Amino acid sequence: MFAVLLFSLVVFTAGAAARCPLGFVNLGRSCYLFASTTVDFAGANSFCQFFGSRLVTISSSHEDHLIRSYLLRHGKGATYYIGGTDLRGEGIFTWERPHGKKLGYTGWKHGEPNNAKGHEHCMSMPASFHYRWNDVPCSRRYRFICERAH
Repeated sequence: MFAVLLFSLVVFTAGAAARCPLGFVNLGRSCYLFASTTVDFAGANSFCQFFGSRLVTISSSHEDHLIRSYLLRHGKGATYYIGGTDLRGEGIFTWERPHGKKLGYTGWKHGEPNNAKGHEHCMSMPASFHYRWNDVPCSRRYRFICERAH
């Protein structure tokens, strides 16, 4: 009996620990890291990859709602990068990972993307827009959101 109880405890503990790595938050079907550091878009991409994840790809209104709700409650940054750009073709936003996948669902703020001054090619979620999507210059330093599967 003791061996069964011990085995059950070990399996339960290992399963709970494997859900999301340290620093990541479990929201729905993925684990998210809401970075506290600010970097440009390329730096955000590299950071996420280093930690076995990717810049977040938001594929549904449900996932968008989960992330926006979390940011509205806990977000400490004015703007967060998410994983899309139109660097491959002006006005055609795709996710960086999986490479070049077109957006299905979108959560743009009304009037966005607008490519202001012809230099906005990366996607973000600014607090000033209640974390609705916006296009921004890729060289700006923002916080970012990484995503990985459970």
